[in-house]
Amino acid sequence: MSYCCKQQAAMRLSAPVRNQASRNVCRGRQTRLPKECAELSAEAQRWYLTALASDPRNVEALTGLARTCQHLVSNPWWGDPQAVAAASDLGREAVAIALSIAPGHADAHCVQGMLYSAAGQLQEAERAFKQALAMDQALGIAHGFAGYNAAFLGRADETLPAIERAMRLDQADRRHSIWFFFGGFAELLLGRIEMSIGLLHKSLERNPSYGSAQLFLTAALSLVGRRSDAERTAAAFRAQYPDYRTNVFEQLWLSRSGSAAYRAQIHPLFEQIRTLGVAH
Repeated sequence: MSYCCKQQAAMRLSAPVRNQASRNVCRGRQTRLPKECAELSAEAQRWYLTALASDPRNVEALTGLARTCQHLVSNPWWGDPQAVAAASDLGREAVAIALSIAPGHADAHCVQGMLYSAAGQLQEAERAFKQALAMDQALGIAHGFAGYNAAFLGRADETLPAIERAMRLDQADRRHSIWFFFGGFAELLLGRIEMSIGLLHKSLERNPSYGSAQLFLTAALSLVGRRSDAERTAAAFRAQYPDYRTNVFEQLWLSRSGSAAYRAQIHPLFEQIRTLGVAH
């Protein structure tokens, strides 16, 4: 996090230096375009850090760095627990600096909301998403993550409409995998299992290695009696993420919310996943 200290003493930068930093930010964005995965997120993070080495107050680079940290926090099977915790801290610090420089930056408020939500600070996340949308009502990603956050607050019925808004506003196919997962997750909480299965399959069609979608698809398939399909999905998840442990599930989906309504919905799903040998 040395760039965080450097940025406080940053001097006026020359145009060539700023231009080079901007080019590195563009490379970071382009690297993330195909799909969300550990390798591309790590490469994008390197480009953002390179940009910040020359321009420590570059808001786009700070926001991009925070977004790559959020990728790891939301996919903790990509790294060890220490790396995930460090990414959470770094992402929050980076986005806080970005907002201190540009308080009206909608994307930065949105990323801050994502990191708050992942840390279980759901009310703070909701406020951050509202701030992002107040500044840019067409910001599809804020609609999508706000809808996902609502599910943890016991309002899963709000998720799918938010996802539909996100998909209308954001045509990036790589994000549609995330939107379909959010929708499938919420529909499963609400007991609409067949609808959930359809959405989770659509998510995995776009990103077959999406661990979150695989986990909840195992639960959904098991609930409708498709045990062999559930076992195959569980086996695929274990093959990709052999070091996955129960505490990861607890962090992402159990302890994250204190809502009684949500906890009543999520615990039976966790038991389905656990019985298939995925959570251990």
